[in-house]
Amino acid sequence: MISPKLERLKKEAGNRMFVSLSGSSLTKSEMSMLREVSPCGIIYFKRNVETCESLESLIKSTKFCESIEFHSIDEEGGRVRRLPKGDYSLPSMKELVTYGKEIAAEKIAVLAQKLNEIGINMNMAPNVDLRSGEDNSIVGDRSFSENPETVVDFAGIYIKKMQEHGVFPVIKHFPGHGTTVIDSHSELPLINKPFKELFNEDMFPYRKLANAAGFVMKAHLLLPEISNLPASLSPEWDKILRKDTGFIGVSMTDDIEMHALDVFSAKEKTELFFKSGTDKMLICSGKEDLIMEMHEAAVKFLENN
Repeated sequence: MISPKLERLKKEAGNRMFVSLSGSSLTKSEMSMLREVSPCGIIYFKRNVETCESLESLIKSTKFCESIEFHSIDEEGGRVRRLPKGDYSLPSMKELVTYGKEIAAEKIAVLAQKLNEIGINMNMAPNVDLRSGEDNSIVGDRSFSENPETVVDFAGIYIKKMQEHGVFPVIKHFPGHGTTVIDSHSELPLINKPFKELFNEDMFPYRKLANAAGFVMKAHLLLPEISNLPASLSPEWDKILRKDTGFIGVSMTDDIEMHALDVFSAKEKTELFFKSGTDKMLICSGKEDLIMEMHEAAVKFLENN
């Protein structure tokens, strides 16, 4: 018999987690995992999507898990898409700007409506990084512009159209992945600007849009001037997000399994996450054993703190 206290801690731990699934249909062991973890959200990837209809069925199959508030996906457009190509597919954010605001708004609305029909209620977009490096770099054509004002204009349209169709937008990658061409999927990128420049340039969209969006993703980016931890796991960066940008919404990490964080064990990442002040943690590989390990570490941390 589980004590009421332990049950409460398990639910609190799960409420801080977005998990992912291994394939396009829910397995029995994943059903058990969802019941045990009680996550607040699921994030879907290409491995989960055979067709839009199959994704809709997968989402419906998770309805037994009442803790799940968010069904999320990375459907930016361009080279970051999870859905099969269709008339709802967006071009890259760089290309989207060339259509002008009115046509861009129409295209974004078509995607938002499609996501809503499938059962997706959160899109990990728009990207509000400033453009830097080549178009095939981590940001490149995923950015609206190198100009902060243009980023704010088009990201604002993206946010509005998603919300109009019942989809929560998530702006990313705080405090600005455009400062580097290194991919945090592979290694920990170093921000190549002093904080004052970063604040005035790359963080400008967050000051203008963060509360309009309501959700912000923190990146695994290192700026030793501010913290010896990446922004995703740093209390100092959380204070900057909350105090200096005035953000009052929900923050989340980028995928906690990226190689940028390989120096930390699963237990260490979980503990640093809770100490950082970040609200939600994304676990994206679909590996049940790791999800369970991090959930157990989260319960233990909460029990001891």
